[in-house]
Amino acid sequence: MGIETRRITVVLLLFGLVFLAGAPSAAAADKINTSYISVAPSSSAIIWVTKDARFFEKNGFDAAVIFISGSVRGIQAILAGEIPIGEGGGPSLTTARLAGGDVIAIAGNVNVLPYYLAVQPSIKRAEDLRGKIGGNHIAGTTAEFALRVALKKMGLDPMKDVNLRVIGGSIDRMVALQKGIVNFTVVTEAGKAMAEKLGFPILVDMATLEIPFPQNGIYTSTRLIRERPDIVRRYVKAYVEAIHFFKTRKEESMKIMHKYSRVADRGPVEESWDWHARYIPEAPYAPVDGYQTILQDLAPTNPKAAQASARDFVDNRFVKELEDSGFIKSLYRK
Repeated sequence: MGIETRRITVVLLLFGLVFLAGAPSAAAADKINTSYISVAPSSSAIIWVTKDARFFEKNGFDAAVIFISGSVRGIQAILAGEIPIGEGGGPSLTTARLAGGDVIAIAGNVNVLPYYLAVQPSIKRAEDLRGKIGGNHIAGTTAEFALRVALKKMGLDPMKDVNLRVIGGSIDRMVALQKGIVNFTVVTEAGKAMAEKLGFPILVDMATLEIPFPQNGIYTSTRLIRERPDIVRRYVKAYVEAIHFFKTRKEESMKIMHKYSRVADRGPVEESWDWHARYIPEAPYAPVDGYQTILQDLAPTNPKAAQASARDFVDNRFVKELEDSGFIKSLYRK
């Protein structure tokens, strides 16, 4: 090889190295905004674990995890395109989809109504609720749905027999109960521990009824599934891995729950972990029967709900892929 040939070869090699150094990495993480809907130490903890235990990062995401208060706003953020994949609740998804919104459930987190009716000590039985003020969340949220269901189970008409007042999220409702602004409200398992500690008894335990219900899940658009199924597939995989971490590594998960919820007391956080570790499924399918529960509730006032099929509200293909491949079972054999 002559001097000139060697010189050309060196120049080409140097050019190649410079080009490779300046080129974007093929393994560069996808930036994504995702959301959680509750600051209570509850089912949103799976999103927190996915972030802090680095399962998003492991599956190729640079994820910004954003708090959006309430399932209605969570679904609205997905519909607006601000959040491509994020948390929400079944009632708000159902309402949005019936109205033509492009949003669908791809995973289910808690698939039963996990609520309790907390009351002032003077209320001993269902009849005592007549004429009383109930602390409610905004229309379309899971808490609002649960409160109506609880009242109906006790033979009370939510529209006539009580006065339901919109207060807000779980912590706001507990503060309103404590201050006497409301006489009763619904709380989740973390709120139950708090209510009992403050001297407010639980009149109804809805969790024991195991009513099929999409309390919390992961939602996206059919457009994203169609155009970028790889994004959805990797997100669901990260979420499934986070569920395994949560269910099998209690202390580390509770540390993350303390961080995001800012609840310092171990009692409510541990009780919440115990409940969710029991009820969150290893294979987090979005519950078709849960959407049927909602459609049946809406049918008397919404003709579209009466005609809709619950199966159209879910797309479980990504969870099914992970289960059929043996991936989920392999996590729990480790």
